[in-house]
Amino acid sequence: MYKLIKLALLIALALMFFANAEAQNKAFTPVEGASLKAKIDNAIAQGKANAPGGRFWVGYQFEVRPGVAIDFEIVDASGTISISNDGWSIFSDSRYETRELGVFFFYEAARDSFTRAEVYNLRREHQYGGYPVYWAGHAANEESLGYLKSIIDSNAPEMNRLSDRAAFALALHDDARVESLLTDIIKKPAPESIRNRAIFWLGYTPESQAKNEFLAGIVRNEREPSDARQQAVSAIAMSRAATTLPLLESLYESMTSRDLKRRALSGIGRNDNRDGAATYLIRVAENATDLELKKSAIANLGRVAGEKSLGALMNTLDSNPEVELQKQAVMAIGRRPKDEAVPILIRTARNHPSVEVRKLAVQMLGHTGDERAISFFKELLAN
Repeated sequence: MYKLIKLALLIALALMFFANAEAQNKAFTPVEGASLKAKIDNAIAQGKANAPGGRFWVGYQFEVRPGVAIDFEIVDASGTISISNDGWSIFSDSRYETRELGVFFFYEAARDSFTRAEVYNLRREHQYGGYPVYWAGHAANEESLGYLKSIIDSNAPEMNRLSDRAAFALALHDDARVESLLTDIIKKPAPESIRNRAIFWLGYTPESQAKNEFLAGIVRNEREPSDARQQAVSAIAMSRAATTLPLLESLYESMTSRDLKRRALSGIGRNDNRDGAATYLIRVAENATDLELKKSAIANLGRVAGEKSLGALMNTLDSNPEVELQKQAVMAIGRRPKDEAVPILIRTARNHPSVEVRKLAVQMLGHTGDERAISFFKELLAN
């Protein structure tokens, strides 16, 4: 009976979810036209004639790549709602993927142009500032990418922010041409902010050797601005492919900047070659002369599953003379699965010779919500 009730509830919630999206789209004013450009032009004409104050939105839906999510809500076990909508991030997690997105352009008749652009999840309700929305429907990739590229290619300074958002929308498309389009943006003269974001968003495109070599060239080019090199390392580091591990290791070895090295270590910690990643991070943790890089290597070991990485963290915790590195190991262990972390943290909180390390272990236990941690806290309070 409970299973049937739960199933009915899930179906009801799903129906509400779809109803909200459909109701929202129905509130839009549809526009006709032989092409996307024609529909947008017709929307502008209608908006100028009918929208109060000459301000309105023009939007359309596009084909979204799987496995990415923006503008979404997460409801945790306690009922807390978290919203991911910083307007710039692409969240890579298939659990929260948002496959129904629209790009919306805000038009101001007084300036006779679009002045703002946003990408919104059509499954979430938005108010659009109370302004009417003229809806061009679903656009095919060919038209959508072409229209966005025409905005990005504009060199007018007042179009920079619009171009930035257009590049963001372009990066979300489910189309093999996205990589080459972003690469073209990076190669051509463009405002630094747009170019840097295009470099970063290139990391979200499907894995390819050509892409990684292009990004590595930016990293290694000391004439490139620092921000561009940082974004390029971060873009490479998004790849979990085992074939990317040697490249990240090579970049770490060849770069002198601490920040660039730390970004490479972050990518190594996410790599699917867990044994190779753990081996390299352990070597950095043991041999690096920079304390911050040692700490970064230890922190990333916490993200690598397996006995090798856990053993290295325990060895640092128990045997390394540097208290700062011991504390970093505690934090890394605390982020691992509870069955691994909780027993080690309890032992550390109970027996470690450093008061600072014991206090940190207690704090990390407090974040687990585990029954074993609660029992340990009761024991401490009873003494």
